Amino acid sequence: MNMTTRLLTSLLCLAAMPALGAGHPPTIEAFEDVQAPQPMANCGDFLIIVEGIGSNRLTTYYDAGGAPVRVSFHGIYNGTMTNSATGKVLTDTPSVIRTTIDLLAGTQTTVGAAWTVTVPGEGVVLVEAGRLVFAGNGPPVFIAGPHLPPPETIATLCRALR
Repeated sequence: MNMTTRLLTSLLCLAAMPALGAGHPPTIEAFEDVQAPQPMANCGDFLIIVEGIGSNRLTTYYDAGGAPVRVSFHGIYNGTMTNSATGKVLTDTPSVIRTTIDLLAGTQTTVGAAWTVTVPGEGVVLVEAGRLVFAGNGPPVFIAGPHLPPPETIATLCRALR
């Protein structure tokens, strides 16, 4: 299916759906999240200290009766990770994600770059990007893009900060 056909099909499907929130506009909350320096991980001979700031928007959508049906989070984060012993720094800039929680289906979908970590002047250390879908509290039911399990992510960051 080509891009035009996909787009037209999507638009027709959206037009056929009942309007979400008829009479109940979404609520939108915008906020900044300032992360003061704090330990993120223990690398054995040093701690990874993180700090940064995120600009976020949380939107809640409602059905015609006023009950929440979907929540959308959009966040942009810029920060640093520092070796507590040597002062070596990695940047996490920018990390941009959009997470949608379907409250009726019980699913959570996250799309974007959760980590975009670089060594200033050297290049990319870690990119965690793509799409993750969760159904309930278990592991992801769908993964697209580069994603490492949490222990491997920490090991990669420890190696880069040595």
